[in-house]
Amino acid sequence: MRDRATALAVALGMALAAAACSGGAEKNVVNQYFTAVRANDTNTLTSFALVPFDKPLEDWSIVSVGPETRQPAPLPELVQKQKDLETELAKNKSEAQKWGNELSIYQKRQQLSEILAKGGKVPPALVPIQQKYEAFQTTDRELKKKLAAAKIEVEHEKRNATMSVGQIEDLESMTGEMITKDIELVVTTSGQKTPYVMTLRKYLLTGGSGPRPVSRWVVQALAPKA
Repeated sequence: MRDRATALAVALGMALAAAACSGGAEKNVVNQYFTAVRANDTNTLTSFALVPFDKPLEDWSIVSVGPETRQPAPLPELVQKQKDLETELAKNKSEAQKWGNELSIYQKRQQLSEILAKGGKVPPALVPIQQKYEAFQTTDRELKKKLAAAKIEVEHEKRNATMSVGQIEDLESMTGEMITKDIELVVTTSGQKTPYVMTLRKYLLTGGSGPRPVSRWVVQALAPKA
């Protein structure tokens, strides 16, 4: 009987210990975040958080730590998208130059330019030339716009990953997982308790020329609970 009681006590102790350790790293991030907010420690805050908190903070408490959500790290796909757009842009430019440099086309384009410069009406024979040229120009503008947006996406994601794993020279070539987790909180500001959700993110990456980087949780978002 005594042995059974001892075994139950040990099992209970282990369960309590496991519960205490569950979400420990995440809870430390939450506490570090709000401690830095309270101290107005911008340097510490920006080293591991992408979002500020601009309300008069009084207190906070953790309600629950949600499960992990895993998905492929998005940077390799975003980098490939940028490269594909660069290839398309170069191809369109090359095809436009090749078409425009054909002797018969070049002469008609010169005629078209002179007519447009004088504000004249484009004759039917030159309409296909005008349409073809404008099609190349439209494609060029659209691809440049998409490429600019893709570059912003790449830089944004590189910043996210770098904050989690540190500066890595060949970060763009590394693959792995992006892990997110939501933490429900109650934050007290100006005497009012408000439910919040803090989203944490970290990256588990492999590849590259160096050792596997150590990952840490980063505060990705913080907003009142919907």
